[in-house]
Amino acid sequence: MKRDSGVWIRLMLVAFVTNGLGPFGLKVLNERGLAAFQSQYLVCWYLGGAIFGILAFLPGLRETRLREVALGAVMGLCSLGGQTFTGLSLSRGIPGHVAFPITTGGSLFLVAAAGIFVFRERVGGFGAAGIILGIVALIMLSVP
Repeated sequence: MKRDSGVWIRLMLVAFVTNGLGPFGLKVLNERGLAAFQSQYLVCWYLGGAIFGILAFLPGLRETRLREVALGAVMGLCSLGGQTFTGLSLSRGIPGHVAFPITTGGSLFLVAAAGIFVFRERVGGFGAAGIILGIVALIMLSVP
């Protein structure tokens, strides 16, 4: 499916912002003593994301391939699983300054390492900025 760069940039900005809000919401719920509501939060968060994704791609739905939809669904389920286990660890007393570096930092490290070492991607200025922002976000989430 061919997309112009303006659409791509808007979608990447939405992904950038919404990706960080999931763990932030878990931290807020945990800090406020509302860990019992993490399941409802995640269901609403990911259901909203799925609806947003469908609406965002509705105009080009005929060009969308089943493989793209399946890949997006698998990625969403992996993300939901990660957020669920992060929430479970927080609700069972693991402090945020321990849980977030392991879950978020581990993902950041694995994705960056796989891109560089497995797929031989070169990290340009935007890539380095993304990695640095990820580390800064991780530090902010980890502060007790």
